[in-house]
Amino acid sequence: MSEGEDDKGREGEGRDVAAARGDDEPAAEETKAEAPMAKRSAEEPEPEETKAEAPMSKAIRVSGKSEPPAAKAPSNPAPAPAPAPAPETIPKAAWAAPLDRFDRAWTKLEARLCAFVIVLEIVTLVFWISMKALSSPGGSGPGLVFRMLAGAVVFGLVAHKAAVKHPRVQAITSAAIAFGFLAGRLSGDAGSAYFANLFSWLQNASILVFFGGVSELAKRLTLWLALLGASVATGQGKHITVDVVIRLISPRARVPVAVLGWVTAAVVSGFAAWGFFDNLAVEEFHVQTEMTAGAKIERVAEDAGRNLALAGRQLSLDVRSFPKVMSGTPYAKWMTAGEWNAWVRAGDWSRFKSEDVKALELPEDGSIDFRTPAVTAVPGATEQVRLLLTPLLNLVFPFGLLVVALRFLLRCVLAITGWVSVDPDAAHGDEDLAHAHDASVAVTHEGTR
Repeated sequence: MSEGEDDKGREGEGRDVAAARGDDEPAAEETKAEAPMAKRSAEEPEPEETKAEAPMSKAIRVSGKSEPPAAKAPSNPAPAPAPAPAPETIPKAAWAAPLDRFDRAWTKLEARLCAFVIVLEIVTLVFWISMKALSSPGGSGPGLVFRMLAGAVVFGLVAHKAAVKHPRVQAITSAAIAFGFLAGRLSGDAGSAYFANLFSWLQNASILVFFGGVSELAKRLTLWLALLGASVATGQGKHITVDVVIRLISPRARVPVAVLGWVTAAVVSGFAAWGFFDNLAVEEFHVQTEMTAGAKIERVAEDAGRNLALAGRQLSLDVRSFPKVMSGTPYAKWMTAGEWNAWVRAGDWSRFKSEDVKALELPEDGSIDFRTPAVTAVPGATEQVRLLLTPLLNLVFPFGLLVVALRFLLRCVLAITGWVSVDPDAAHGDEDLAHAHDASVAVTHEGTR
């Protein structure tokens, strides 16, 4: 190689070195500018996805190959799997629609009767306890406790209602309650004689005597409530049942099996109803055991009508006694012998013999000043009126069992005609609520489309 070519080569290498240095200076400046940012990035935690992608990116850079493009979604997606077929249901028979409406109305009536009986029982017991406490001396015992509690409740309610918008309503109400307690404590025997007269009239000379008092009446109301609840549960399919067999068999075979069970329950309830009725007829209505079923029913109906007629006569006396007793007149010292005889002659005694009714009249020669306004015995019989209507109230048990049997039979018809589901899980929900929920879901789906 000549010297000229050698000098040219050296000059070219010098220019390349200078160019390389000139290019590195801007790069150094960019590196300095990016250093704080890189420092901050290093301080921040690196996302998990970035950490996971780092090895793959490094591998791609090392290999020099680009990442393959993601697979495109197919233009025609696969169809969704078909929903599971609904269980076979029996089509609803149109001729059974009135029976379904009757069953729903029956259930609604019994539900309202349940609420009425509960309220009646609570009111009766509270009233009786109140009368008994107020008729006792207020110096100590239950009379004192009741008066203090009643005073606190009355004064507290009045004060709260009067000062409901006052900023210190709680303090005013508390002070009124304390004052009510004190007033009840200081009331002593005030009003005890008045309430004792009212309590004695209710207990000894009113229609309550025919039931044996409030305690006996409350027992029958509790029994009536239990039977009403049993009937409502039967009508809605929520009675106690063992559904092991129903769950193991196919939906097609559930209807005949359920109907068989309900028919069996109806037969058992019917026989139980007659057994209780027959026992009551013999033990409490004094019917001969050898009498036929029809004769027993006729005899019980006759005695029940007679007892109800006598109770009606007692109610007519109570209507006259009530204003006298409420005004403070002693219940046994307002009806004279003449007034008693006038009441006897003016009444309807068609179910009794005339001579037996005539024997109820009193002499009007002045030997008897007052007559207790109460029927004390059945005319022409030795029966006393106390507990006279108790056997009639006891008939609620066989009657309730008969109603349960009829509800079972009606449910059988509705199941056969497709108006009642025999699904074992259907009894755990409210059918009306389920229908309303289904309707609301359908409306929501329509609105979102």
